[in-house]
Amino acid sequence: MRQDVLTAHLNQSLLEAGQMMQEHNRQTMPVVDDENKVYGIITNKDFAKLFFHDLDPQTVNRIPLKRDNLIKVLKGRILVEGRRELGNRVLVGAMQAESMADYVEPGCLVVIGNREDAQLTAIQRGAAALVITGDLNVSEQVLSAAREQGVMVLNTSYHTFTAVRLINLSICVEDLMEREFASCHPDDLMSDVQAKLQRERSLTVVDNEGKLVGFITRSDILKARPKRIFLVDHNEPSQSIDGAEEAELLGIIDHHRIANVHTNKPIFFRSEPVGCTGTLIYSLYREADIEIPRDVAGLMLAGLLYDTLILRSPTCTPRDVEVAHKLAAIAQVDLQEFGQAAFEAGASELNDRSAEELLTSDFKEFTVQDVTFAVGTVETASPAVVEKRTTELLQTMKLLSQKHNYTSFLFMIVDIINMNCHLLIHGYEDATADAFNVPLEASGHSIMVEGMVSRKKQMVPQLSRIQHLIANHAGVH
Repeated sequence: MRQDVLTAHLNQSLLEAGQMMQEHNRQTMPVVDDENKVYGIITNKDFAKLFFHDLDPQTVNRIPLKRDNLIKVLKGRILVEGRRELGNRVLVGAMQAESMADYVEPGCLVVIGNREDAQLTAIQRGAAALVITGDLNVSEQVLSAAREQGVMVLNTSYHTFTAVRLINLSICVEDLMEREFASCHPDDLMSDVQAKLQRERSLTVVDNEGKLVGFITRSDILKARPKRIFLVDHNEPSQSIDGAEEAELLGIIDHHRIANVHTNKPIFFRSEPVGCTGTLIYSLYREADIEIPRDVAGLMLAGLLYDTLILRSPTCTPRDVEVAHKLAAIAQVDLQEFGQAAFEAGASELNDRSAEELLTSDFKEFTVQDVTFAVGTVETASPAVVEKRTTELLQTMKLLSQKHNYTSFLFMIVDIINMNCHLLIHGYEDATADAFNVPLEASGHSIMVEGMVSRKKQMVPQLSRIQHLIANHAGVH
């Protein structure tokens, strides 16, 4: 994508826009306003249309006139400022004054030489502006009449033929641009952009506010280099961001099970059995002899304490505890108070999230044999805040399962105070209850599992058993 993009402004004259395109050998230019918002594009084809538009008897000699652009393109010298509003009619005063009188409309622009009688007739009949060509002199009588009637008088060195052509190119880019144009977003996948470029020669790149970000052409695709990424806190493609498969994978830093990772070349891979990936990142800082800034230490500590339930999760290791205390020292905070504050802050925003946001904010997909599980987690000191929305959550779980073909959707509401999990289930509820050896609750869509607080160490290992029970259930039927 090219970010240094040549653009035309909405109010810019076609002459200026065309000269820019010619100078820089461009076929297309985005058209923007003062805030860099894109309203259309201007192309070489549009200039060709302008020529043929002039041959249409219904529109001949009528163009939207703009005073400032007229002065610029004609390199004009203003003899009288004028007060009359410019219309859209352009008239060349090449006839006798008497004949010309029948063609002059109020607000029109008259291109004329130094014929005083014709100039005065144009003023008297309501013209808004006179363009005097060939840099010819204008009599004081004409100038006086123009001042009295509020008619602009503009003197240009161009002769009539050239002046008329330039006036035609004085109209604003906005009046000729194409308002419907092909575009893409900076975050669009390259595969989607390539599909669009099979139909279009180029695409304007705009952000969510419609502002210009860049410009991309077919030739840019040939030079395109994939994004270079690290997978952090996950290693399964199904859990990664959209488009990760098109990126160049440089490395993985993770503490989860290692799944089906395939690479075209050796990569950096750091996977260790700790309670939080932040513990590994701390080690990488130390190995590289890079000091951890205080604010970064605070972020890393918040993640570590959240992942390990303030160091009480069964996934927590002595190494996590050691790193947590070192990060607390760097961040200059009390570890326990900071951890409680982090969970309280998380609980305060639970009511503000939609059901889908709650279900998918900490969410992973797992495939066991031919069964796809979706497992979402929320860890909170106030589980009742989430549980009161159970009906809404189950309905959303059903919709997401249908959309993404999940066999079973499991949502863990983890109570970090009482160290238990209220598990909501959509799909094969009986098999899940049997796997945990606990009864279904009255709703038929949830179970209570004492002591289960970790998805990685306690939930994921049970997925194989649930899959086995699902397979047996399917075999029976």
